[in-house]
Amino acid sequence: MSGVKILVACHKNTALLKSKILLPIQVGAALGKEKLENMLADDTGENISEKNPMYCELTAQYWAWKNLEADYYGFFHYRRYLNFSDRKYKEDRWGNVRENILSEEMKEKYGLSDGKIEALVSSYDLVISEEKNIASMPGKASNVYEQYQYGDALHIEDLKCVSDIVREKYPDYAEDMELYLKGKYTCFCNMYIMKKELFFEYMEWLFDILFEFEKRANMRDYSIEGRRTPGHLGERLLTLYYMHLKRTRNLKIKTFQTVIVFHTEAKQPVSVLPAFEERNIAIAFACNDKFVPYMSTLLESIRECASSKYNYDILVLTQNISEKNKEILKRMITDKSNFSIRYLDPTPYIQGCSFYIRGHFSIETYFRLVLPELLPGYQKILYLDSDMVVQGDVAELYNENIDGYLLGACHDADTAGLYNGYEPNKKQYMDQVLKLKEPYMYFQAGTLLMNLEEFRKIYTVEEKLQYATSHKFQLLDQDILNKLCEGKVRYLDMVWNMMVDYAGIRKNQIVVKSPAWLNEMYLEARKKPKIIHYAGSKKPWHHPEMDFGEVFWKYARMTPYYEGLVRDMTLYSIREAEEKCKWSRKIVGGIRCVREHGVRYTLRYLRKK
Repeated sequence: MSGVKILVACHKNTALLKSKILLPIQVGAALGKEKLENMLADDTGENISEKNPMYCELTAQYWAWKNLEADYYGFFHYRRYLNFSDRKYKEDRWGNVRENILSEEMKEKYGLSDGKIEALVSSYDLVISEEKNIASMPGKASNVYEQYQYGDALHIEDLKCVSDIVREKYPDYAEDMELYLKGKYTCFCNMYIMKKELFFEYMEWLFDILFEFEKRANMRDYSIEGRRTPGHLGERLLTLYYMHLKRTRNLKIKTFQTVIVFHTEAKQPVSVLPAFEERNIAIAFACNDKFVPYMSTLLESIRECASSKYNYDILVLTQNISEKNKEILKRMITDKSNFSIRYLDPTPYIQGCSFYIRGHFSIETYFRLVLPELLPGYQKILYLDSDMVVQGDVAELYNENIDGYLLGACHDADTAGLYNGYEPNKKQYMDQVLKLKEPYMYFQAGTLLMNLEEFRKIYTVEEKLQYATSHKFQLLDQDILNKLCEGKVRYLDMVWNMMVDYAGIRKNQIVVKSPAWLNEMYLEARKKPKIIHYAGSKKPWHHPEMDFGEVFWKYARMTPYYEGLVRDMTLYSIREAEEKCKWSRKIVGGIRCVREHGVRYTLRYLRKK
């Protein structure tokens, strides 16, 4: 016998902790094109490796049951571990403790050394991930049954089938099954460590149920995710088994937090370094594939206004820009030896975060929150929203001194006007939710000169994201940054972020309600703006006649996307006209209805329409 053995399920080469207890195992090895080096494999001896597309990490558990000798059997994932330390850490909305990379420091932090694990595990019969409250998580599920019912690609009939099997084969679990499905708590991820006798008992019980389910279920037309149903059901059955043990036996059981790691590449990526050794002007955008044509207009304006004295290091934060669009954007700057464009994916840092999105905003707006972590080789960066154009050399802005500040930004006269009476609920929100000490010092986040070094000193990525997901902020990450950076902002001339007169009401109805000094600042910035910000849901690519719309189209004509922009604007105008005609027909129909049937009948008619 050999003490504690914890199998770490892997399906690709991945970073691993040095350990004699944490043993990596390739799952689905029978279906893999190649064997992963320095790992066990679930296709030797007696196994169900070929069932991995259905059973997921349970193929490793079956293999351990049939082929491995140990006193204690445990199971982790290549990205998920248990926190064996004596300290509780902050969790995200899914109940996970978040880590960026797998490292020896993390090993020490969470008590994952062999000695610590062995000493701790030997004191218990069962160690398992903590129960999590489903009702407190994103989504509409209020109990375990509903969570499965609303699960992506899952079918509630399968959970009912397994419930029937449990009641037929193991009637002493019926009480636990009913309480579990109606309850709010469950253990995630099939992560546990059990004493040998208990583990063998659990395996016999678990696979008896799942193999019977396979016989009864019809998964022929399920999607790829749907085919993983036995794995999803196994996760629920583990919690059921755990609940039954707690109710019926006097066992020593311990629960621990789950730690999720986002960077698990076998070889950690080299830190991104400035593109140029001297006079490097680092500029970041956030963009998705659909928004590229509009971002290209910003890029073209920067290109046209750039000085030959500086080098422009463009970094695009994106999850999905296509190779085709990347090639087009690259061609836009091929004649400029002092321009570079590269792409960074922030997914590893924000994965698992449930960000609040509303209106015309998108997930990309949150990407700037992780710039300090994405760019450890940079001291500062200029972040610009992609719905802007510039009319001055941004190197001038980049060279502003922000030493000792978290960032440089411009006052937000629009929000000040909303707060000062234009929008009645704005004052209550800012005073009671954001609780800013000086609400008129609120800044607009479209232009940010970020001191990345200072950010890294004050906030961890976990602290920023924890706050970011703690509330449904009205202006999303702009509100978040205003709160996090309060008192550590250097205010810039508003010419570097002049918001257009949105819908013809911003200048004369909203900003005019702001303090006089802010209103004057805004009016002065409008005279010769160096960065024009088309903030709001109405954009110049749909409404070319809007405030400063002609400046956007001046640069848009120089981009490879011009013809597509014109086409999209035309289609938008057609749809808008059709919508107006539809409402005109409704109004005419309503008037006729009033004449013939009266007001009450007409109101019912219009509601139905």
